[in-house]
Order: sequence, then structure tokens, then C-alpha cells
Amino acid sequence: MVVVMACSTSKPKEEEPSPDEITFSGNSNGNRRLPDSPYGYEIWAAGGSSNSLTWYGPDARGGAAFRAEWNYPNDFLGRVGYFWNQGRPYTHYGDLSCKFDFTRSANGTGGNYSYIGIYGWSKNPLIEYYIVEDCFGSSVINIGTTGGTVQGSYTVDDSVYQVIKNTRMNKPSIEGTATFDQYFSIRQSRRQSGTISITEHFKKWDEMGLKLGTNMYEAKFLVEAGGGKGWFEASYLSFE
Repeated sequence: MVVVMACSTSKPKEEEPSPDEITFSGNSNGNRRLPDSPYGYEIWAAGGSSNSLTWYGPDARGGAAFRAEWNYPNDFLGRVGYFWNQGRPYTHYGDLSCKFDFTRSANGTGGNYSYIGIYGWSKNPLIEYYIVEDCFGSSVINIGTTGGTVQGSYTVDDSVYQVIKNTRMNKPSIEGTATFDQYFSIRQSRRQSGTISITEHFKKWDEMGLKLGTNMYEAKFLVEAGGGKGWFEASYLSFE
């Protein structure tokens, strides 16, 4: 049985702005370090206008919290979290996890596809990966959205995740136009708060023969929207 969570349809209560609050607009052209923080951010949009990412600062809401807004882009990605690109595998970084609590705009405000959760890339080989906790659709994401083939499923953090592998041919990537695999782990009971045991997902992929590259590029909390007009607001976001 698919469980669909209700979502907020109005903007959250306004809070006093953090003294370190910064708003970014326009493409960041790759990862950018956030001041006085272990985190980086990236914003990328194709089309649309007034797309933005506001980071609340290192001492507010867990240190990684952000707000994203988009206005009818073809594709929008906003993300905050760890950036490495040091030539080391995920095992070098210990047991990664992310605690989160967010509200968002209504179902239907993320265009034809949307993803909320952990996201990143690895190199050697080049892999794009998603751990999806929620989206702006009316139901759990399925293979019709991602393409590819179902690899199986597993249980982490008290929920079943379906795993999909897709191959992108000659598409944009962190290494320019390239052919690469995508891994999607899609939570079958959507949620807007909790803890994501990131490393446990990586281990499960290993067991399924889905190997990440030997150079972990990043692990960030992502909001992606393939159109529409909407917003995302984290009241708490922190990586460990």
C-alpha cells in the first residue's frame, strides 16, 4: 500500500532573519563554500526567473537549513551539504547521516518531476545519485518519472526504499556532457522530517552491485523541480 503524506499549502510563519542569512540567485557554476561552515551550496536552473536559494547561516536551524524558490524553470536544483572531491571513497567519511524538518508548497508546484532528499555525484565512475524522501507529486515517484529499471528494494530508517538504475546518454554532468548511471532510492512512505542514514544506503547499493565511484564528490540535501512555481523551507537541517 502506498502512503501519501499531506503537505503544507501555505508559507510557514515568518521568523526573525539570521544575521548570517544569505540569498543566492543565478547559477553558482558548481559548488561554492558557505562562510564559517563545513558545508557548500549549489544552485542551478534552466529557464524561469526569480529562482533563488537562501541559506540561514552556520548558527541557525542546524547550520545547513535553506529556503528555495523557483518560478517556472525547465529544471531547478538547489542543494546544501558536504562537498569533498578529494579522490576518496564514501567509506573514508564515516557514518554519514542527515537530520531534517521542512515544509513545502503544495503538490503540483514542482512541474513534471521533482525530488526532495539527499543528492550527489561520485567520480571514477561518474554516478549521479538520489535518496528521495518526498516530492511535489501526488504519489510516490515511480519508474515512469525516472526511467531505467527497478533493481530491487531494501529497508532503511523504518521504511522500504525502491531502487532504480537509469543510464543518461550524453547529458550534462559535473564533468560536462557525459554518459553516466543514475541511482535512485525512493522512500515508499513519504516524509518531511526525520533522519536519513546516508551511509546505510550506500552500503545497500554495494550489496546490490551498484557501486559508487572511488572519488566521492558530494552529499547534499536537494530540492529539484522540473517546472512549476513553488518553494521549500527547512526549519532544521544538519549533517553528521
